[in-house]
Amino acid sequence: MKPNLAHLERRHASPSKSSPLPQDYLRMVEEIFTHQFDQALKAYEELRPQSRFLASGAVFADEVVASVSLLSEDQLAATTVHASADFDPKASAPTVQDLLSACIDALGTVWATLLDSENAEALAHLAHESLSALEKAPYEWTAIDSNQRKIFVKTDKSNPLVDQLAEDWLKSHDPDYVNTIDEEQSKTEKLFVTGPSSLNLQRKKK
Repeated sequence: MKPNLAHLERRHASPSKSSPLPQDYLRMVEEIFTHQFDQALKAYEELRPQSRFLASGAVFADEVVASVSLLSEDQLAATTVHASADFDPKASAPTVQDLLSACIDALGTVWATLLDSENAEALAHLAHESLSALEKAPYEWTAIDSNQRKIFVKTDKSNPLVDQLAEDWLKSHDPDYVNTIDEEQSKTEKLFVTGPSSLNLQRKKK
């Protein structure tokens, strides 16, 4: 049984094995986004209290996917930005770490347009309106250059916590599921080195 990655938006439709990104790496991504968007997040929380970033991602046989969601307590709706990069496991370069660094940087670029502390109207749209109200949001897979690599980004209203509820139930009722998660995490951790130097999110200060 595979870990629940249903909320991740894949660009490639071909069936592929997957390994979720290590939890320590995802926590670092969340910390960096929280720090980089500190002022904007505080302004957003005036509209949606107790909001936070949640990172997720996976490595597939032909693709690396990373996502950062903005969640609010007691709200089923969320805003999630996905980033995807082509991956060839047989090639010596780029590595998974290289592709993830570019994906995280691309996610930061998109979030900088959506979460702007100096644009009250944009924050209101993000908090209260449908995805169609976000004028600068990429609704379909859109290619952008990030760290001299082509990364594809897309925005939707998926909420990872909804899928997490199902995963938590499986963890409580299926011991084999927990073992599978541990095995997948171990496989992914061997693909790249985690640490602050593996992240390269840069946000232009206004």
